[in-house]
Amino acid sequence: MKTITNFFCLPLFLSFFWSFSQHQNLTPAVNIKTDNPLKTELDLEIEKYVKKYYEDPKAVGLSIGITVRGKDYYYNYGQLEYGKQILPNNKTIYEIGSITKTFTGILTAQAILDKKIGIEDDIRKYLPENYPNLQYDNHPIKIINLANHTSRITRIFPNLYERQEYIELNPFSNYSKKMFYEGLKNMKMDTLPGVKYTYSNMAVNLLGYILEDVYHESYFSLVRKYILKPLQMNNTTVSLANADKNNIAKAHNSNREVTPYWDFPELVGTGELRSNTSDMIKYIKGNIAEGQLNISLSHKYTFEGEEGSLGLNWFFHTTKNGNTMYEHTGGTGGSRSSLEFFPELQSGFIILTNSLANRKILEKELSALVEKISSK
Repeated sequence: MKTITNFFCLPLFLSFFWSFSQHQNLTPAVNIKTDNPLKTELDLEIEKYVKKYYEDPKAVGLSIGITVRGKDYYYNYGQLEYGKQILPNNKTIYEIGSITKTFTGILTAQAILDKKIGIEDDIRKYLPENYPNLQYDNHPIKIINLANHTSRITRIFPNLYERQEYIELNPFSNYSKKMFYEGLKNMKMDTLPGVKYTYSNMAVNLLGYILEDVYHESYFSLVRKYILKPLQMNNTTVSLANADKNNIAKAHNSNREVTPYWDFPELVGTGELRSNTSDMIKYIKGNIAEGQLNISLSHKYTFEGEEGSLGLNWFFHTTKNGNTMYEHTGGTGGSRSSLEFFPELQSGFIILTNSLANRKILEKELSALVEKISSK
């Protein structure tokens, strides 16, 4: 395991926000549209796993990208929009949800390299007002705690959803930076930061604000400069204004009805990126290669616990075969995503979906398959 002395030292993954309504009696898809050529052993294995995925009646569209030692494979199934019978492809834009947090981790590493922030700095050094509540027993929250979910900042501030203006179908769309800092003022620490993992959207969002402030640039501008351009990820975006309107995977609720994409106009770094399997395979390969110092630094272990380990917004696990696996998942009101890669095996995969169907079994099966074929 890679470590950094004194500051790079939990658990598990999980990165989606939440979903809403329960599905009614729906019929699972039959004769699923696909571009899988069904010729190779890999093709047939993917087909078998995907058929099981489509037993979930909530399933609509699905795009998979796989890379094995430099060779890439793409598989697409289902529909861009339920009932329209238009097949997605490797350029189809989906919400990636909390996989965005790994980009925030890489930007955090960049800011450390640029000496804009220090990993052990008290976060209050970078905040606009005094926050005497952001410490416990004289132990302040540090930058590292925001990046590995050990800050004790709550997952979601109550003032997000306990307000008249709350929009269930697009919960972050009208939640302002001002509201965020009001929520931060009212937060109470319950134990020492840095000792217990609790996944927190708000902590990572605060990290995004700090990055914007120290660079005097917008979050997406930083993502574009330090990640997208170097990796030639030309289709990853926050705005759909310039996207091909005929190739966007509409998000769907548990009744397979179209539901809005989640907007994050003033909640940066948490889950606002949209991408496709082509770009995300470039992202995986860039992370495997570690050709950029910011990527390499984001992979350093910062916390370890019973359920797993963390870097800078990356989750790490050791498989039963002894291979290290990096991962993050994502979820919004109508989309789900999963990203995994095995650096030593130079392989990985991305799953992008536009529904609330459970892709966890598919994720596990793909993980085992990719590890197996890349170990040969």
